[in-house]
Amino acid sequence: MMIFALVLKAVFAGAVVLGLSLTAERLSPRIAGIISGAPLGALISYYLLGLEKGIDFVAASVPHAIVGIAGVLMFVVTYHAVSIRAKKRGALKSTSAGLLAFMVIAFIVREIEFTILTALPVTAGVALLAGILFRRAEDLRVVKPVKLTFWLLVLRAGMSAILVVSVVTFAKILGPVWAGVLMGFPMIWLPTILIIELTYSREHAHAMFRGFPIGIGSVVTYLASVPWSFSTLGIHVGTIVSLGLALIYLASVTMIFTLLKHRA
Repeated sequence: MMIFALVLKAVFAGAVVLGLSLTAERLSPRIAGIISGAPLGALISYYLLGLEKGIDFVAASVPHAIVGIAGVLMFVVTYHAVSIRAKKRGALKSTSAGLLAFMVIAFIVREIEFTILTALPVTAGVALLAGILFRRAEDLRVVKPVKLTFWLLVLRAGMSAILVVSVVTFAKILGPVWAGVLMGFPMIWLPTILIIELTYSREHAHAMFRGFPIGIGSVVTYLASVPWSFSTLGIHVGTIVSLGLALIYLASVTMIFTLLKHRA
């Protein structure tokens, strides 16, 4: 079971990051940013945590998981702020500063007792702030995508697989509060933006940021519904139902913004 879980985490994480990076290259960084707000990491993480640690463990971690999303938003805000000012080694400086911001938020929120109702306004407020900061980011498109070789695909998938497996493993060891907080760690987001920035430019990475605060409501919807769906329907069906609710949110938001764009 343990080996199967590790392989499943690694394969899923690699596939997600490959999909997001290809979306940014072939379609639009902004669309990739919106899609990255879907509960991709949380889906596989909570499914496996539910099987391994039980529904009560998952339910107890959800409030801090929702607040943990505020942590990944602060990671993105900090990454962007450092990136636009860095002259050399921008990706390294931005990543380091962003991870430091996330860890500061993580150590603060883990000491506070949250419920789902008190966690939601915190994350919504940070998402609104991030949306305002990124509202003028240009939706650049990749004119000439790089040729994908086997080893390039392996590198992209491997980065995310290592992050996802490490985060979920630590979450199981450290208990439900840390499991929730670490659920907000940018295990999918970090390798994706690094791939885009290092392959193309920081401006292409910044274009992804604009859509992220919009899409993040999808993972919040998933997380908020998990205690009910898992306890009522079980882990397997509950995962499908919560994912369905998250995708309904994502589709609705995408449709609304598309209509507003056409009317503008």
